[in-house]
Amino acid sequence: MTTPIRPIDPAQGSTLGAIVTDQLRTHVIHGRFEPGTVLGEVALAEQFGVSRGPIREALQRLVQEGLLRREPRRGISVPRFAAADVSDVYLAREAIESAAMAVALRGDARALAADLRAIVDRMRAAEAREDWVVVADLDMAFHHRIVEATHSPRLARLYTTVLAETLAFFNMTARSPGREQLVAEHHELAELIAAGDVEGYRRTLARHLSESVNRLTRQAPAHGVTPAGGGRSARSRRGRSIVTRRTTEEVVP
Repeated sequence: MTTPIRPIDPAQGSTLGAIVTDQLRTHVIHGRFEPGTVLGEVALAEQFGVSRGPIREALQRLVQEGLLRREPRRGISVPRFAAADVSDVYLAREAIESAAMAVALRGDARALAADLRAIVDRMRAAEAREDWVVVADLDMAFHHRIVEATHSPRLARLYTTVLAETLAFFNMTARSPGREQLVAEHHELAELIAAGDVEGYRRTLARHLSESVNRLTRQAPAHGVTPAGGGRSARSRRGRSIVTRRTTEEVVP
């Protein structure tokens, strides 16, 4: 059973537009809207309890981040990612993470390794509960911690956008086979950083990301990812609109 979006509390601190953007981003990357769903300003404004201005700002920001897509005559919708999109995002991740790890190891490598091991422990606990959404969140936290260790705000900003798209892919396949390997893979990566093995880390990272791409694209059709060269049905081209169907207006916060 789903629950409606909670109205925005103006006393939360940040600007209204930023709060709406953060909440809507969370809904999108955690799969609260099905791929193809058309997001209407009026319906969202009603649910968030705000005017259309902050909603418009949030939608535009998420289009810029690649989490939503603007199409002529359809408006803004949750995209159906193609296999090429998955490969491209992971290519960007490998380039950023490989460079970031080498820079990060020039700093406090011991503290970084300790933080990564702690994240792996939390991943293992979530795996035992079969809570794959939490495992995915911790997976992203692991890699973001490495980029954060570079102390480069620009690199972190670039990587945050890439991770948002990655998490959207992950949550499309949250209950799919193959996710059990993630904890072991991240344990291996953490130990390579602890050992200061730059080349070993890069090789393992490349393998880890390649396996993720293969897993996502193999499971693609059932989870809103279009296989390479695949088309869309008339129904998928039309998508679903939260403006016209009440059932799609309700999402879990």
